[in-house]
Amino acid sequence: MKKGFKNDMDRSGSISAYTIGEPYSGSWKIMFHNNQLSYCPATRKILGLTKVDEGKNGSVFGLIQPSYLRKLLYHFKIACAGKNTLNASIKIITPQGREKWLQISGMVYSRRWGKGEQMIGTVEDITQQVKEECMCRAIVNHEMCTPLTIIKLNTQFLIDQLSQSFNKKPLKLLQVVDQHVNGISRLLDEYLSSAIDEERMFQLNPTLIDLAALIESVLGEMKILYPGHRFYRNGPDTIWILADKFKIMQVLINYLTNAVKFSPPCSPIVVHVDVTDKYAEVAVCDQGVGISAECGEQLFQEFYQNTSTKRSKNSRGLGLYIVKQIIKKHGGEVRAENGQNGGAIFYFSLPIREAAAVTGVGKSTIELVA
Repeated sequence: MKKGFKNDMDRSGSISAYTIGEPYSGSWKIMFHNNQLSYCPATRKILGLTKVDEGKNGSVFGLIQPSYLRKLLYHFKIACAGKNTLNASIKIITPQGREKWLQISGMVYSRRWGKGEQMIGTVEDITQQVKEECMCRAIVNHEMCTPLTIIKLNTQFLIDQLSQSFNKKPLKLLQVVDQHVNGISRLLDEYLSSAIDEERMFQLNPTLIDLAALIESVLGEMKILYPGHRFYRNGPDTIWILADKFKIMQVLINYLTNAVKFSPPCSPIVVHVDVTDKYAEVAVCDQGVGISAECGEQLFQEFYQNTSTKRSKNSRGLGLYIVKQIIKKHGGEVRAENGQNGGAIFYFSLPIREAAAVTGVGKSTIELVA
């Protein structure tokens, strides 16, 4: 029992929770036959609602920010389908105008015949924890910006010095370094900023880019980083998409580094691209340990870790979740499956631009990837 709670239950079966001062945890339940939501007094205090608001579902959901409401409802549906327990972090604005972060947890309780009757769960006020995490992020962001700025300045200085050189290879390598410094700076600003808002984390800066050239660029870097593996690309030579270049690079690097991590040395890693009328689907194929059949969809869930497979080693369960959010923001989908000849195949799809949309576009608006 949490500190500050009375050790008893009310008639509804929920914890009768009263705290000294501000409560930080409470309970709730929802009956499926009438969608009636009820919660204990501590939960009502956390939400900043009056007693007359208790049981009014609309007054509760109206406090939740839209993006987090969609997230909560998604996890609720998954839990009701029996695939997982409800576990989501959301942001609310109380009627008094206070911003709060809550951790919502819940579990479906079923009748003897297996039909879900109700969901019972807890709500925990994690606002202070989030503020502390935000402060840590801000400090890390600040401390990392200084060396990155120095690297950026020195890289640009060397690029200027070598621009007139006959040997263009060092210049191209420095331009790659400069590009990744820009990408790291953006990631720091998005993921280590003082405000951990998912809408901001996955905000896009789209430009018209050649996906095939981008894949070739990333594979060229992978060949340098992992000389013990062989990297190949199959598919069209030109694929125009309107996307955030750094975000798609992040997706490709995540898939490829995972393929390297879970594949034997010297094994081939192939990036295959299929193009339809509306979408380009990228498949990263390896010859590694593969994935278990039951965890294909769950791999992309936040903080998901499957201890039954070697693919969970040293994983925090965030990389593939971030990949899924990035691709969803672009209007595509992700999935994973085992290959016919072993290994795993990780897919992501992106909408393509029609040829007519590219016609007449000036070179200054088209971002070509070397």
